[in-house]
Parts: sequence; structure tokens; C-alpha cells
Amino acid sequence: MNILAIDTTNTRLTVALLTERGCFSEETEVGKSGHSALLMPAVDRVLKEGDVDVSELNAVAAVVGPGSFTGIRIGVAAMTALAFATGARRIAVTSFELIAYNRRSVTAAVDAGHGNVYAAECENGRVASARFISAEENVVDLKDAEYKPICPYSEALAGVVKAKAECGEYCDVLMPFYMRKSQAEREKDEI
Repeated sequence: MNILAIDTTNTRLTVALLTERGCFSEETEVGKSGHSALLMPAVDRVLKEGDVDVSELNAVAAVVGPGSFTGIRIGVAAMTALAFATGARRIAVTSFELIAYNRRSVTAAVDAGHGNVYAAECENGRVASARFISAEENVVDLKDAEYKPICPYSEALAGVVKAKAECGEYCDVLMPFYMRKSQAEREKDEI
């Protein structure tokens, strides 16, 4: 089985290709922008390294959030387009699942900007509950929260995607997992 997986939800662009011959991956620090310009060239390089034609993809996976709103949209749109063009199945992954990968119990946290945090209680790699914590709230102590996987992002992404594929956890539609309205939507509501 050939599975292409990407994460565009944070300042790092991660692309991983899982094949019967192993995992081929690329991670690039892109900052707050650059995903859209760098994603498809990175996908092309990883496919070439793995000697897999895009038409040979059985499944595609995207990290659907939480994270950067624009990054989520880029990843979901790109993998949806590839799935549509190739007939590949879809796998949705959350940022929390990457952080929880290979951990028994963890509070996974994702920076939501401006002092806000997305947090989830995870057990055995699965999200038990998730919440948005605003900077103004009296935050429950998150000093023990984990903000990144215990291994390279590409390894965590490949591991989560492989486990989901083996369990048949496919979805019909890759749906963004925002956890709150975008800044533009919040400002519109205030008018």
C-alpha cells in the first residue's frame, strides 16, 4: 500500500510517503507562510525518492488541525484534490494524535496564537477530550502539557497514518478541525 501524508498545520512542512519498502519523508521549517509554495515540490521529491507515481497512491492523509487556519486549508485542499484525481482513500489525522503518538497518557497542546492554546487529553494515542483555552481564561496548569511528538514529526505522522490504515479508519471527506472561528469570522460577528 502507498500512502502519502502531509502536515501543513504549523511552521513545519512535513511530507511522508509510506510504501511496502519503507517510509520516505521530508521536513522543512517554513515559518508562518510558505506551505502553499513548497508543498507540491516536496510531495514530488518524496514520491520520486520512494519511486511511486502519484497514480499508484492507495490513500492520502492530512493533518486536519488544530493549528494554523491557512495551513489547515492548504493541507486539506491539496490532499482532497489528490484523492479526487487518483481515487485514493482519505485519512484524517489531528495534531493531537501526532503529539500523543507512542505515549500512554498525555495532555497534548497546540499553540493557538496570542497566548491561546488548544489542548486535549489523550489516552493510548487517542483524543479523549479537547478544548480551546483562551489567554484570558484562568488556565488549568498546562506545565506538563506536551507541544510536540517524542520523535520526529515525519515519524509520528507515518506511525499514526499506518495505524489508521491498518484499522481501516478512512473518511469520505477531509474536514478541517478548527476548534474555534477564525479571526475574520470572530471580527465579523462583532460587527
